[in-house]
Amino acid sequence: MSKVLVVDPSLCTGCHRCEMWCSLTKYGEINPSRSNVYVIRREPAVDVPVVCMQCGLCIDVCPTGALKRDGATDAVVVDENLCTGCGTCVKVCPYGVLRVDEETDVAAKCDLCSGSPACVSHCPHGALRYEDAGKAAARRREIWAMAHAVRIR
Repeated sequence: MSKVLVVDPSLCTGCHRCEMWCSLTKYGEINPSRSNVYVIRREPAVDVPVVCMQCGLCIDVCPTGALKRDGATDAVVVDENLCTGCGTCVKVCPYGVLRVDEETDVAAKCDLCSGSPACVSHCPHGALRYEDAGKAAARRREIWAMAHAVRIR
């Protein structure tokens, strides 16, 4: 069974550790602007981690074939040798989580840290989880239902 990254916004405290650990793991520096996970603050005081859902829409639009699906993790990964930094993938990403790194001029996105996401292992409240796809789907349904039940009342 494949695994996916799951976000539970109700557990996020806005500590930004996921951003710090992502940038440290990927780029060797604590720099949230180079993170591939984003914590978005919506008022009143609601923090929501936004991550790549690995949908793969970017794969088909890449003119150089630099984006491919990793067979082991099912993550979409960037081949830095093929990427020209054209930004076509950034334009198509429905979640706004793809970016062209300003220092390397190469597309950057979550690659699930080869199956052991640093953001998950350092989230102190469990707002980010890496779990079996079936379990994740059930959790997403519950989170969606809870978010929309509040609006209906």
